[in-house]
Amino acid sequence: MKYLAKQKWAGIFLVAVALNLGGCTVSYVAEYDASIKDEIVRIAKEVDLFWGALLDVDAAKRDYDKFKDQYNQIETDIRGLVLKNEIRALNTESTKQAGIALDLCIQDRESHKKTNSFSDFLAKRHREQYLRVFTAMAKGEEAKNIQPGTESGTPAGGNP
Repeated sequence: MKYLAKQKWAGIFLVAVALNLGGCTVSYVAEYDASIKDEIVRIAKEVDLFWGALLDVDAAKRDYDKFKDQYNQIETDIRGLVLKNEIRALNTESTKQAGIALDLCIQDRESHKKTNSFSDFLAKRHREQYLRVFTAMAKGEEAKNIQPGTESGTPAGGNP
């Protein structure tokens, strides 16, 4: 009888270990919010417009004072996005991404203020950098809209 009891517990233990090793990891994320995705796209367009306007000005005439109002607007909008992401439960990754965009904005602003200029090379490079960050944020938000268990990535509304 003791032998059968030991075998039973050993079997239960092996099943538990197998389930732990072969099981999937559950990761909780915030619910999809279309207004956040729309805001990400709006701010991305605003930032892209800023870099386009900066590049339209001759490099020798890119004084910080000409662009400080746009820096203020962009920084304020990104701070708002960070705040919206921070107050959403289970939203750590989106908050980190918005924080990266804010850090880039602050660094660019401080650098422009300090040097009172911005080269074509850096402006083009930073424009692309922001595009990558905002694209990642928008894709991350959209991923929250995909139905679990669908291979094709069908959005929650049912249409791909």
